[in-house]
Amino acid sequence: MDHSKIGPTMPDLSAPLDAAQYGLLKVMAEEYLRTGQWPFWRYVEQMMDHLGYDDAEQVLKSLPVVGANSPVGASYGLAWYDRAHLADTSRPALTVAAGLHLPDLWHVFGENFIAVLQYFVKQQRAIRPSPDKVEPSYITSDDFKRNFPAVTDEFVAALPGIFEHEPVLRRGAQPWAEDRSGWRFELHKWLKDYRGIEDLRGYVQRVSEWTKAANTITIPESQAPVLAQVFDSHGGKIRIGPTLTGGMPTVMGAVIPRPVAPPEEPPQYVNEDLIKELAAKQGETRLCPDKLLQLVRELNACFRDDHPYACHALVRAIIDHVPPILGCASFEQAASSYKWTKTDKKYVQRLLEFKAQADDVMHRQIRTSRGVITKHDLPNSGYINALLRECIDKLE
Repeated sequence: MDHSKIGPTMPDLSAPLDAAQYGLLKVMAEEYLRTGQWPFWRYVEQMMDHLGYDDAEQVLKSLPVVGANSPVGASYGLAWYDRAHLADTSRPALTVAAGLHLPDLWHVFGENFIAVLQYFVKQQRAIRPSPDKVEPSYITSDDFKRNFPAVTDEFVAALPGIFEHEPVLRRGAQPWAEDRSGWRFELHKWLKDYRGIEDLRGYVQRVSEWTKAANTITIPESQAPVLAQVFDSHGGKIRIGPTLTGGMPTVMGAVIPRPVAPPEEPPQYVNEDLIKELAAKQGETRLCPDKLLQLVRELNACFRDDHPYACHALVRAIIDHVPPILGCASFEQAASSYKWTKTDKKYVQRLLEFKAQADDVMHRQIRTSRGVITKHDLPNSGYINALLRECIDKLE
């Protein structure tokens, strides 16, 4: 791409970037992930110069944008900056959409962000309105932490700064707490625009559609000549709805957060009380439980961090590891010959059936199409917990 002039509007925010555009995003993201704050524009310019790009501003302005690629009109792109005046001390920020291009941002602007968005949407839908008065409803940072026990305090503090660059969400966050570390988010009616969003690509697509609609107006044919003059005077766009331009807010005190589990999903797969019981067996039994203990701990860690392939492999390793505890040579023998209760027998049969799926994960070779295995394809956690319950009881 020629960076001697501002490029045309690019409606597909997931379109491949050229080397200069990718380099700019990487320079900004690395500093944010290291310190939790977007760098000064002067720093970005100097780093881009070191990379061999002498006009960082033109590279910034060439990034894909949906809507009005100008100071006037609704727009959304990979970066948020003051289009009228980009000073040395400005702090341009990347939007959530930049997570589509930078794997290092995926946890923050992808998995975690979508989990938060789904949580807000769910809470907004659960509101029971009063027929007699209109009152706003809020979620506070304390409420959020109670529902997301795995989240870090730094990530909670960073959320308002992330919302500041996103349509709809930016109008909801407000300071809340004397030390300014807390916040509250108004569960306003516009959150309904984000219902059904399941991943980052879906979110960016929804924002793109919203932005395009905000820049589109249908007029009577008789008024077209008059409004066409206004349309032309604004560079081909008439601003409809909220404006997404302005000064550069900064995100203070954020660090790379641990991934958070989506609401309605426990942050653990194996029951933690079972793990504690198993740990207490160390050094007390004929068969050494150390490897089994490490396997279940790693399984919980991978489940919490959303690593579906590792989870599949670890579940398979566990069911192949435990048969000697039950006096059997293989899991197949344990499933068919061990004296289970009626319910546990059904659970173990489900785990036996799962082995074929685990084999798929571990042994299917690379192909042209994308894989379809997700964390939600794991067997019900109750099955593995029932197996471990029996094994722990049998360890002597």
